[in-house]
Amino acid sequence: MLRNFFFLLLIVSLCGCHAPMHHDHLPRPSVVVRQKQIFLVIDDAGLDLNEIRQFMEIPVPMTIAVLPHLKKTREVCVEIHRHADKELILHQPMEAYDATKKTGDGAIYDRTNPADVVKILDYNLASVRGAVGINNHMGSRVTENEVLMDAVLCYCRANGLYFLDSKTAYNSVVPKMAEHEHIHLEERDVFLDIQHDRESVRRAWGNTVAKARENGYVIAIGHIWSKETAAAIRDSYQTLQNQGYTFHVLSELYE
Repeated sequence: MLRNFFFLLLIVSLCGCHAPMHHDHLPRPSVVVRQKQIFLVIDDAGLDLNEIRQFMEIPVPMTIAVLPHLKKTREVCVEIHRHADKELILHQPMEAYDATKKTGDGAIYDRTNPADVVKILDYNLASVRGAVGINNHMGSRVTENEVLMDAVLCYCRANGLYFLDSKTAYNSVVPKMAEHEHIHLEERDVFLDIQHDRESVRRAWGNTVAKARENGYVIAIGHIWSKETAAAIRDSYQTLQNQGYTFHVLSELYE
């Protein structure tokens, strides 16, 4: 009988990154009332210093997602750390459904062994030094893989990192796995520059502002190479601040 009990205990310990917990025993999060808060995440940094400077010069808090192992990754990280109002996260490459899209070095693929996730993320975070969180670069295929995303989320919790679901997949399982593992998760609300022209970016920026007003806060993702995105933010941030909007780094949502 005692042998059966210890065997059952071993099985339970192997079925996830922690022992099961009952919701009744989880700490109750404090209620934070948010009003007109804008959380900007700027993806794809790491190729060019001039690209990143157009956002560094905008004097509002924002989060910069840096790709690992690019020619300017280390210099970009140093530049971000020079700005107290900017935050650095790892822009983790993940396989997309579109096979023509190149993920780059350090990617997680749908065929990746979950046991290798720790090694991959350690390798990438050694390149993107000082990262406080992770979001997915592409990843429409991988973010629909429960086993791999569970491994990623468990890694984040074990290493004190947060994870943002960039919502590149309609059927993303990340919210499901985060709930299963009792891990706080945030998701992207708006993409600012899916279309690159000025009118489309300004319209997406207007949608971002509207969501912040209506929902209390909004998470918007833009891209480091988009001059139109930088211009839209630069041309409006003072007016928005005068209207009671505030800008924040993403980690504030995970406190």
